[in-house]
Amino acid sequence: AWLAIRLGATDGLAGLQLAGNNVFVHLGDAAALLSALALVATMGMNAYGGMLTVLTSVDSFRSIKPTRAARVITILVLTVIWYLVATLINTGGVATVFSSLTLMLYLLVPWTATNLIDYFIVRRGHYAITDLFTPKGVYGAWAWRGLAAFAIGFAFEIPFMVIPELGSWHYTGPVASALGGLDIAWLVGLAATSVAYLIFGRSLDLTAERAAEARSAEELAEQGAEHRVVETTAA
Repeated sequence: AWLAIRLGATDGLAGLQLAGNNVFVHLGDAAALLSALALVATMGMNAYGGMLTVLTSVDSFRSIKPTRAARVITILVLTVIWYLVATLINTGGVATVFSSLTLMLYLLVPWTATNLIDYFIVRRGHYAITDLFTPKGVYGAWAWRGLAAFAIGFAFEIPFMVIPELGSWHYTGPVASALGGLDIAWLVGLAATSVAYLIFGRSLDLTAERAAEARSAEELAEQGAEHRVVETTAA
């Protein structure tokens, strides 16, 4: 993407090919071919990751069994959606990638802030690991404090956002416009989410979680012992 911007190419692969061929003949062709193979592998991982996200999200509302058919169907549906989105967006490839990464940054910053504050300041690394995988555990199915902090952080980002052209749509927040197009939304979101979660975290009953943490540690120790017994027997 960086090469495409610098060389005025239509996409990253074209930029890589042009840059390589300017060094010596067919270097760019070989680099583009190898990059295409890496891109295919990356797309496969993205499809698999998207499938896991969808099935996990559905499982949060209704218990499902992630069968092979469910995984394949989910990947196919996601592929169709991605194709339609790519077809409908008529912006250049580089601009689309840049806009998508910007949107991802706006979403990931509040999520990251919530997790970091929870781990390092609120719970200080103490968790009932086994309870993270069941809605009936000490953490429940939904953590309203984290969701509320995320929403607050994202809301604070909106006036500071600068989203490049995506198709025929683009957005520059009022504060960003006043700053001459300077994008500090991620910094504002980081601060707002952190403060919000620190406030919400004060209402957590961490003492009540200690018993769940001890029980979880015992369960993990038992599972580890059983695993070692199975390995010893197999050997």
